[in-house]
Amino acid sequence: MTTDVIWVRHSWDLNIANVTLEIPAGYIFNSASLDEEPDIVNVVMLAYGSDPIWQPLMIDIQNRMIERIRTTFATDGSDYLVARSGAEIVAVSGIAKEHWTDQNLLTGICVLPEHQRKGLGRYLLGLSLLRLKEMGVQKAQVYTESGSLADRKIYPIFGSHREEGLPYPGAG
Repeated sequence: MTTDVIWVRHSWDLNIANVTLEIPAGYIFNSASLDEEPDIVNVVMLAYGSDPIWQPLMIDIQNRMIERIRTTFATDGSDYLVARSGAEIVAVSGIAKEHWTDQNLLTGICVLPEHQRKGLGRYLLGLSLLRLKEMGVQKAQVYTESGSLADRKIYPIFGSHREEGLPYPGAG
């Protein structure tokens, strides 16, 4: 099913990336706690489902994301950064120092539809890049489908380098 997808990779040289952050008003950002794994999965799936480009692939995405989150959540070398509105998690960025999928942004930048276009994606991406740099990562990267919202609106932020038509190791 994923053979028709044109994958792109965005990468950032963390030694030169100019990451400036302005925290969106009304939100708190921190790491997810051990008991929040189900909330993470829920936010990730709702965010992917809000982009029409992903809808035909939702079964594959759900299977990949549940497995990826289950195997990396609360492990050394990974973190799940979240945005909260009150007590509710409304955005997620799972990151890893290294992962077999050849990417550091494990979930991508996932924001619940009702919280999109409020600066959360930008802030979470910047926070993720800074956290990866603290972990010792020099080049951060993520794969997404060409033309997705993330490809067009989020990942170009902070000067990513974009390459199209690459194989994505995590798609299998």
